[in-house]
Amino acid sequence: MSERAGRRSPLHPDVLRLARGFALSALASLGAAACLSSTDRAPQEGSVNHAAVSLGGLPALNIDVNDTSTSGLSAGAFMAVQFHVAYSSMMTGVGVFAGGPFDCTEGSLTTALTTCMTALPSAPDPSRAVTATTNFANAGAIDPTSNLAGQHVFLFGGADDTTVAPAVMDALESYYGTWTTSGTVTYEKRHPSTGHTMPTVDYGGDCDTTGDPWIGKCNYDGAGIALGEIYGTLQPKASTPGGQYVSIEQGAFVSDPASHSLADTGYAYIPASCANGERCRVHVAFHGCKQYATGSVGDKYYKHAGYNEWADTNHIVVLYPQTIATTGSNPNGCFDWWGYDSADYAKQSGPQMMMVRRMIDALAGGGGDAGAPDSGGAPDAGQDTGTGQDSGATDAGTGSETCILANNYDHVAAGRAHVSFGYALADGSDQNMGLYSIAIVTSLRQTGPDQYVIGTCP
Repeated sequence: MSERAGRRSPLHPDVLRLARGFALSALASLGAAACLSSTDRAPQEGSVNHAAVSLGGLPALNIDVNDTSTSGLSAGAFMAVQFHVAYSSMMTGVGVFAGGPFDCTEGSLTTALTTCMTALPSAPDPSRAVTATTNFANAGAIDPTSNLAGQHVFLFGGADDTTVAPAVMDALESYYGTWTTSGTVTYEKRHPSTGHTMPTVDYGGDCDTTGDPWIGKCNYDGAGIALGEIYGTLQPKASTPGGQYVSIEQGAFVSDPASHSLADTGYAYIPASCANGERCRVHVAFHGCKQYATGSVGDKYYKHAGYNEWADTNHIVVLYPQTIATTGSNPNGCFDWWGYDSADYAKQSGPQMMMVRRMIDALAGGGGDAGAPDSGGAPDAGQDTGTGQDSGATDAGTGSETCILANNYDHVAAGRAHVSFGYALADGSDQNMGLYSIAIVTSLRQTGPDQYVIGTCP
């Protein structure tokens, strides 16, 4: 989705009332239990609460959106970095297995294949990535960089990795070191006898080999160590996963997935504790090139990369978005980290980025904080007057800017946001505010005429 040049004209109040009724009816049909608290649900033991399905086959759970994290391997690692940075206000941390700095490629496949992978003729420049991040944040295309200060970052690079050279990972360490002043950056640097692979204790091919399934028996629990660095001390992992795998209709979160090199079906692993209403968080695991489920790797990444056993005992839902190979533009089924799908690939408005954020919002439809990440949860919505006015909105002057706290329906009614595929997007920045609903409350800052970004109201 490209950035909007301007906002749409406000609709007539009668049209808005009809639209509101349609939206609320649609939300109800998608899952009447989506607004119930955990004590209101009574799912069967060990089963996913399908009565609370919100969108695309995902159950609406009790999710703390502000404790989200992400990780990935190779192209999935670059995707994890850009998702982490773009949505930093909702993030706790990131795990990177063979990746590089934010917007490393500058939209160039040539740069992706050279500087950002082989480090030839030179390694990525961390200062350029810092400048790009700052510029994107100042334009409202990603979250404010101040959110990165307290993040927990785990980096892993193999000594024998000839696909993403160790020097690229060194540049990523420097990049995160610029931002992470009160958090942590842990770097497993040049791990011996390790190629381009997702390291596990005892699953996959030889650790020093680069090849299908790109999961290696390294006697090293990469997923568990990454999650531990992000979230702190974890409960011991389950011996075998005891939750359920859920198929996700990715078309519910992005129009025409195949046109964006995305599969029709993604996956989520949901522990029984999360399905039964306990408070949980989300970890997004991005696979690498050629690791998509419809290819030769099949279910090996989303079932055996090592996350699910830890998720079971630590209240973590794991999302596994899926790509497909596209002849010409993306023959290896990589996530978009160089712009093959969209020039906005590293921004919140990038189609693949938006799809994953919408999945998280859908999971949080069962009592979690599905509203603006900066708001710290959704306070009570104001009463709707049916006039398009913000009866529950709070305006707070912040110098030359204005901050408005209101539900997403009222933001749209007042012309500060618009609706796309059932979600409210801020005018000007196109930042995803969550579902178009009176139940979701968002803080918007006005940064210019018809320009709004998600912010924090006093």
